[in-house]
Amino acid sequence: WGKYSRMDAPVQGVYAFGDKGGPALGSHGFGDTTTQMMTGGYNYTFSPTFIMDGVFGYTPMDQVVGIPGQESNVGLDQWGIPGTNGGRQFASDPRYGGLPNVSGFGFSNVGVDATWAPLFRTERSYTYQTNFSKIQGAHEMRWGFEARRLMLDHWQPETGNPRGQISFAGGITNIPGQVAREGNSFATALLGLSSGYSKSIQFFEMVNREWQLAWYFRDRWQVNRNLTLNLGLRYEYFPLINRGDRGIERWDPTTNLVTLGGVGNVPFNNGITVSKKLFAPRIGFAYRMGDKYVLRGGYGITYDPVPFSRPLRGLYPATLTGSWVPTVSNFGFFNNISEGIPDVPTPDVSTGTLELPRNFNMGPRSPWGGHLSRGYIQSWNLTLERRLPWEMVGSVAYVATRTINQLLDRNINTVGPGLGISTANLPLAQAHGRTIGANMWDGWGYGAYDSLQATLNKNFSNGFFTKMSYTFGKALNMADDTGWAGPKAFNWEPMLHRNYSPAGYDRTHMFTMAFAYEMPFGKGRRYNLSGIADQMFGGWSLNGTYFLYSGTPFTVSGSGQSLQCIGCTQTAHQIGPVEKLGGKGPQQPYYNPAAFRDPLFYFDAANPVYTPGTMGINTLRGPGFWQLNPALFKNFQLTERVRMEFRAESTNVAHNTRWSNPSGNSAAMLLNPDGSLRNVPNPLQNFMSITGADSFRQFRLGLRVSF
Repeated sequence: WGKYSRMDAPVQGVYAFGDKGGPALGSHGFGDTTTQMMTGGYNYTFSPTFIMDGVFGYTPMDQVVGIPGQESNVGLDQWGIPGTNGGRQFASDPRYGGLPNVSGFGFSNVGVDATWAPLFRTERSYTYQTNFSKIQGAHEMRWGFEARRLMLDHWQPETGNPRGQISFAGGITNIPGQVAREGNSFATALLGLSSGYSKSIQFFEMVNREWQLAWYFRDRWQVNRNLTLNLGLRYEYFPLINRGDRGIERWDPTTNLVTLGGVGNVPFNNGITVSKKLFAPRIGFAYRMGDKYVLRGGYGITYDPVPFSRPLRGLYPATLTGSWVPTVSNFGFFNNISEGIPDVPTPDVSTGTLELPRNFNMGPRSPWGGHLSRGYIQSWNLTLERRLPWEMVGSVAYVATRTINQLLDRNINTVGPGLGISTANLPLAQAHGRTIGANMWDGWGYGAYDSLQATLNKNFSNGFFTKMSYTFGKALNMADDTGWAGPKAFNWEPMLHRNYSPAGYDRTHMFTMAFAYEMPFGKGRRYNLSGIADQMFGGWSLNGTYFLYSGTPFTVSGSGQSLQCIGCTQTAHQIGPVEKLGGKGPQQPYYNPAAFRDPLFYFDAANPVYTPGTMGINTLRGPGFWQLNPALFKNFQLTERVRMEFRAESTNVAHNTRWSNPSGNSAAMLLNPDGSLRNVPNPLQNFMSITGADSFRQFRLGLRVSF
């Protein structure tokens, strides 16, 4: 068998000045994303008890997003500004075409300020799976092999504007001691005296090649009439990604050297190893206790399948950015725009080893040398299920997971409380003169989820069906994502444990229900109707969904001046019991703000003591919400072979508002020295107030004819 599908998603951006760019009226750029899916499969029967099946998939994705004027080098050829549109280095590359961005001259930006555009992305995904199934006595065995090949080729110098960014400032033409006006910036632009430039280049394309391989065996064993066991073992191997013709890059923070795998004397794996011992056992059971009860349980390990191509896509020196500013910040200028933007300095990579410039980061992150841990998830559950009267089945379960070695960033160029008053205290500033962040990437995170889950399901009978579920749970973690994420609030190593807190998506209570009801009126139903009565009142059905969720957590933050910990987030002090007021809207607190205080309020500059606030991360929760989505259907039998269906559907029929979380910035409050609110308008500055909401409601009517 085989299947083919294709999706084209064209997008057209609109700009304030048309083909001259300016502010985007919505999203930047225009282009097309084409995704195709080709799938084929087979089945082969060796015997009535031995079967083989397999599937192959190929998914190509091509995405191109352009900008106005990209067909020509507008900045270089039409505006006559040297160094724009790739400059002397890449002037012949049409991907650098289009409008540079000019800002700061008293009017709206001219050109395109989307630093991430244009982009050219080509991705290919190949998957293959083959399985064998064998029944032998009380055993149903299944084993097989899976392979995934991921290929990524991206051109996107997104760290700066690839066409060039030109800015003008008013200080150059301003009288010293006076406030610069917009006219000063405009005068600077007329003189052509640039106050700064920036641009980025694609030194080499972002290429990733990656394999993901797995073998497994599973035995479903009917031990006896009441007991069934599921026993399995899966082995996975994730070879380290590469750039096609060489290995990946990494940075050594102890030497400030970047090495390119497979270049010069650098080994292909660049000193990075991955595990070849990723065994994942799985066990499950089902035990019947009479005719009404079933006890089920299971335990398993799953390795994080995140492709490394995503977080390790654009490491230095794939994309290079240059910035140029005057040495005198207030009244100086860099040069006249007739001289243009200088070329971005490029490194010599022939030896495979180069020094990382002090004002460059490694890209979003760099892996460490040595063993690179891939995270895994342990999951287990125990469920008691019971058959109930009226065609219903109920269950109650304990479900839990543990995330081990979650792949996360950590900024290692941090210092503890009080030392952040000067970037000179940063460890890499002292070692290499680096004062910017330095994210290193490895599996060091942890997460946990525990829940009590209950369900009640009624099978379809007498025209009625329903499914209900309730979850009482708690999710804790150090970051809400994996692969492309860092800790929630604290990067300094002695304070990493403070990140372990309720997940940003955690909801303590979740109730959902789905239902369907065929009204008992009409031909063939309990109350039989015919003729006009059947056309009017017969054949109606009602279904829908309903859900009720409690709120998500948020953090009450404080001023960083009272912590002075670079790479950290200050939290507030809790100075009283938390009181929920339930207000919604500006100056209507949801929680009593008097229970919280910015640590800076107690800070003594003469005798400074830098400490984190007494509150943790995500300690309070915002409002929950509920939503009802009903639908009404009616079938009309027009002729023997033609049927029409009328539909009336609604989303959030009650127009219930979904409120955002309150503002948690305790530093915003305007307080008197005694802690009371100042006698000024809005002294809370919306602290603990909810100022955002989502309140949509939709109705849809439709007719469907089948014949």
